[in-house]
Amino acid sequence: MGTIIPARSSGDQTINYLRTPIDFSLGYTGVKTVGVLPAGSIVLRTYVVVTTAFNAGSTNTMKIGTSASDASYGTGIALGTAGVITGGTALATATTATPAADTTIIATSVSTGTAMTAGAGYVVVEYLPVA
Repeated sequence: MGTIIPARSSGDQTINYLRTPIDFSLGYTGVKTVGVLPAGSIVLRTYVVVTTAFNAGSTNTMKIGTSASDASYGTGIALGTAGVITGGTALATATTATPAADTTIIATSVSTGTAMTAGAGYVVVEYLPVA
């Protein structure tokens, strides 16, 4: 799974990122840790950079959130075409936008149909460290 980098800020007023590689081995319901969002941060955008299209038989989608709300930062993210695919529910509530404590962000596959044999990319979360 790789090393999980702890919550951090670059120390200046720039947009920070969490990112992790994904591929078709996530299967239909696999979960991947993206990283740890620092307390007080504001999520600007979530998206997946699809470098190789995913090819599950029916749907090729993903959601991005936390263990408490796995779609709080993006849902219905279509992975069947290469490109930069944005999430649909980023900044759904003020609570999810500015967590009071360091918060682990996860990406969850919600694909259906025949087993995937291709698909790769990166999950990206852009945020402003406020604290």
